[in-house]
Amino acid sequence: MNIEEVTLGKIAVAGLLFDSLTPYNISLAKFRSATSPLLNLTIQKHGDALMDWLNDWGCRHLSKSQHQVASKSILDWHQGDCSTLFSDKTPIWKLEDEQIEAAAKAYNSLRDKIGARRSRYGDKSEVRIGPTAASKILFALRPRALMPWDEAMRVAFKCDGGPESYVKYLTIMRSITLHIADLCRAKGFRIEYLPEKVGRPGSTVVELLNEYIWVTETRQIELPPSEVLTRWASLG
Repeated sequence: MNIEEVTLGKIAVAGLLFDSLTPYNISLAKFRSATSPLLNLTIQKHGDALMDWLNDWGCRHLSKSQHQVASKSILDWHQGDCSTLFSDKTPIWKLEDEQIEAAAKAYNSLRDKIGARRSRYGDKSEVRIGPTAASKILFALRPRALMPWDEAMRVAFKCDGGPESYVKYLTIMRSITLHIADLCRAKGFRIEYLPEKVGRPGSTVVELLNEYIWVTETRQIELPPSEVLTRWASLG
């Protein structure tokens, strides 16, 4: 991805496409309502809401019949490795390298936790939480800073799902948000106000960027260049 191709107009259009193509923001709003003001994994209601949201966001390997297994693994992880994470108020563009490394360590531990147990014809197996679900859990815990990803995103950015590639992805996303911050400053406002400027006051910048990546990489939709968007806007 060429960072210079990311524009504020394209981010706004990508958000509209994301909403028209998926119900993901509806389920995210439902999840946030159930866990307001912040996700607390020591509260069972919050843990249940997290599992339902993960299923809605495509993590179907954590099947409903195995929610108890996954929830226990996530809670065990939360009581240990999650404590190394930075404040939930820290945005992605302010992350230090050390904070990204700490997030990758927590991600790696969570990724390898047991998410489900299966038995078929007498053969028993264990299913790990895995890279996609682990990134989404971290996003749920740190929605201002930690990006979720799926397999298509990992392929697009040449990431194998390991902790080093998670560092790589977050570092690239941090660079993109710093570019976005420059674009916002050029328009006379801070990046913190971008969600409000594009009609999404309840969202985070990470959400908007994730929607942009999902539209352009996961769904491979080519967004119109800035001059086309300007021409359309002039039509009134």
